[in-house]
Amino acid sequence: MLEIVSEELRRYQEKKLADYHDKNKSTEKGGIVFAGDSLIEFFPLKKALGTDFPFINRGIAGIDSQWLVTHYDDHITDLEPKKVFLLIGCNDIGLGFDKNHIVSTIVELINQIRSHSIYSQINLLSLLPVSQNPAYQMTVKVRTNAVIDSINQEISMIPSVEFIDVNTCLKDAQGGLADSYTLDGLHLNFQAYAIMAQVIKDYL
Repeated sequence: MLEIVSEELRRYQEKKLADYHDKNKSTEKGGIVFAGDSLIEFFPLKKALGTDFPFINRGIAGIDSQWLVTHYDDHITDLEPKKVFLLIGCNDIGLGFDKNHIVSTIVELINQIRSHSIYSQINLLSLLPVSQNPAYQMTVKVRTNAVIDSINQEISMIPSVEFIDVNTCLKDAQGGLADSYTLDGLHLNFQAYAIMAQVIKDYL
């Protein structure tokens, strides 16, 4: 079953984007931007990573990599960040896009950031695993860990970016997202974010 972007979700995304556009005007430049979908929007950055860093969360639930290519300025480059952390691609799978499309769109996004914010250090977070528990199938839908792992292998080889594996640390013995780390088979609880944060801290 494929994901469908409802009118309600699209309105939410557009309002969130407009809010970010306005906030960017008064946000100090040179911060650490996290951009991506709901996995970033719901990431409690200060709680998980500490209050010593100028974190700026520019995640929006339900977006795919093409959205970020289109709106890279409001999410990232208008902020002239010192560092960027990207987590995107899971919804691309859910919407039915194939691996080649997803990888090429992520590469396009990185090139956009590089062209418009040349001094920003770009960190690319791996796609996260999904649960293989049948109870969560309605949320996970068409996403599979085989596809996720294949995409991660491809994007880990993108040149001139720092690829950060936050996938392995969240897997159970069967290679899926551990039940103890998830709310619905796809989204994370704080325990999972805390584990991710331990990996990310080395790159701040």
